[in-house]
Amino acid sequence: MQLTDKLKNKNLYELVRFFIVGGLATVVDLLVTTVLFFATDFNENAITSLAFIIAFWVSFFGHRYFTFKKKGSPVKFFVLAISTLLLRNLIVFLLVTVGIHGYAALLTAIVVVTAITYFFSKYKVFKG
Repeated sequence: MQLTDKLKNKNLYELVRFFIVGGLATVVDLLVTTVLFFATDFNENAITSLAFIIAFWVSFFGHRYFTFKKKGSPVKFFVLAISTLLLRNLIVFLLVTVGIHGYAALLTAIVVVTAITYFFSKYKVFKG
C-alpha cells in the first residue's frame, strides 16, 4: 500500500471516529434535552445549557482518546465549547423570538452547532 493510500485510510478512519464520538455526544445531548424538556419546567436556554455541558465531556474525552488520539489544546477546546454554547443559545433565542419554540428550536440549534464543532475541532483544536 502506498503512503498516499495509507494517509487516505487514516483520514477516513479518523473521520469515522469523529462521527462516532460526535454522534454519541449528540445522542447524549438529545437524551438530556428530551428528559429535561419533558420532565422539568426549565426554559429552553437552561435546557440547552445543561445538555450542552454534559455532552461537552463526552465529546472532549471521546475526541481526545478515540478520535484524534492527541492531547489537543484543552484551552482551544474549552474556547470552542463556550463559543458554540453561546452560539447555540443565540440560535435558540433567535428562533424563539421569531416564533419557533420548544423542541424544534432546540433541535435546530444542536444540528447547526454540531457541524461547526466538527470543522473547528479538526482544524484548530486537534490539528497536527
